[in-house]
Amino acid sequence: MKKSEIAAVNEFVALVGGKSWERTSHRCTGKWSGTTDYGFVMDGRVTFFVSNGMSYFEQRVREWIKAIRTFREKKDYYLRLLREQAARDNARATVEGLQSVRLIDIGIISPECGSSYDFFSPFALIEVNGRQFKHRTTNLSFAITQDELEKYLDECNSKRIYTAGAVKEPDYILGGVRFSSTDELYKIRR
Repeated sequence: MKKSEIAAVNEFVALVGGKSWERTSHRCTGKWSGTTDYGFVMDGRVTFFVSNGMSYFEQRVREWIKAIRTFREKKDYYLRLLREQAARDNARATVEGLQSVRLIDIGIISPECGSSYDFFSPFALIEVNGRQFKHRTTNLSFAITQDELEKYLDECNSKRIYTAGAVKEPDYILGGVRFSSTDELYKIRR
């Protein structure tokens, strides 16, 4: 690895509270034969896939660093936007006989998770009917990491409310979408 790539991983690991890391590489097979996937394992427990080939390795890690820094700088703004959205959604939920959402906080890192998918994914910490959990959707995560939350929420409010895929018994609304607090869908798992 180049010094700049090592420096980028060191910076990322320190930013998310990690202590150590080790590079990983896995030769691909089948359609991807002849290429190699690269990543790293942080603190011996969280594996991050970074890139296929080293060409974009540092760029990808730097994108993650930027997303975390942007989130930290704009967290209060994002939280205000999501609280305003929750108030709109709660009004709609009341009309439909669903539960209200209490937005407790938002975050971008879940250190209790061993999966990089859940470890580094923006979420809304919410409470629904006495249950607290980290609500996460791909669209919400993307909107936050790309600093497009306001645009995303505008789009949510311009559409009709619908039930998220695979949700059988919705009991709350967030972002103009019905979800269930009782299933394991759309939540960060430990």
